[in-house]
Amino acid sequence: MSSWCQRRALLRTLAALLVGGLGFGCGQHETTIPDTKPDATITPAEPAKPAADSAVSAPTPPTAAAADDPLHQPFEKATRQGDNPPADSNPPPEQTVSKKSVYKLYKGVKERWSDIRFTTPDGKKISYSATVETSAGTFKILLCPEVAPNHVRNFIALAEVGYYDELFFELVRHEEGDKTELRSIEAGCPTGTGDPGFGSIGYWLKDEFSTDVKLPHEEVTVGACRQLETDSAACRFYITLSKTSFLDGNYTSFGKVVEGLDVARKIFTQPVIVDDQGNNGIRHPVKPVVIKKVTIHQSVP
Repeated sequence: MSSWCQRRALLRTLAALLVGGLGFGCGQHETTIPDTKPDATITPAEPAKPAADSAVSAPTPPTAAAADDPLHQPFEKATRQGDNPPADSNPPPEQTVSKKSVYKLYKGVKERWSDIRFTTPDGKKISYSATVETSAGTFKILLCPEVAPNHVRNFIALAEVGYYDELFFELVRHEEGDKTELRSIEAGCPTGTGDPGFGSIGYWLKDEFSTDVKLPHEEVTVGACRQLETDSAACRFYITLSKTSFLDGNYTSFGKVVEGLDVARKIFTQPVIVDDQGNNGIRHPVKPVVIKKVTIHQSVP
């Protein structure tokens, strides 16, 4: 049995022991498992140069090395790399469902990373937002680097290299507990399925859980999908459509919808495949809403 299969078998055994509560692992239940260092290395395929597209003006040059700057950590410090993948992850595909080279996207994000700045050389804050055009309409996200700078930088870089273009809102969630409810939509899976173990193009983000709840999970919150391990978020994101305070401190929130919330609600109410109902509240849309374009805007107040 391969190391990937061994890890997946271990995860299935652990999942069988879970009881009670709502699971929100963007594909599976949440739990805590011992850190392991698998013997497999994720290496994106097919060398190529990164995409040159950029939706914002030229970045502000960094003023100094940012290894100890929480707002501007280097890529290697902010991420978990393919030589140490989460135990419940699968190797990334060679291409996304939109036919983009995963290696090219990975290289583009890595090279763009250090150029994305949240302050000017003289210390002024740089604000960011994202316009998300979909087949169901357009909405706008205010990004919050003061809460989760690495997740915001990741979202910006992915958008700027064109990763999200022509991907889907692949999952809808509606889970209910004794005193809790979760309504959300999820997007950005490279395979377009939202299946557990997929959601990365070769790296994962270290968690940035908000201990003082600067950005609580409310109806408009945008956050990072993850698997069982806390530092397993990568490319997928969710939008909550209900107050879900039980996610605070367990999932990284990095933005909020400030315009077009009705579009997100419309995506939530799209017809879903009935056979998936009862599977931890996960629904697959009959016809997933397509992300046409994510455009990043920046400004200095």
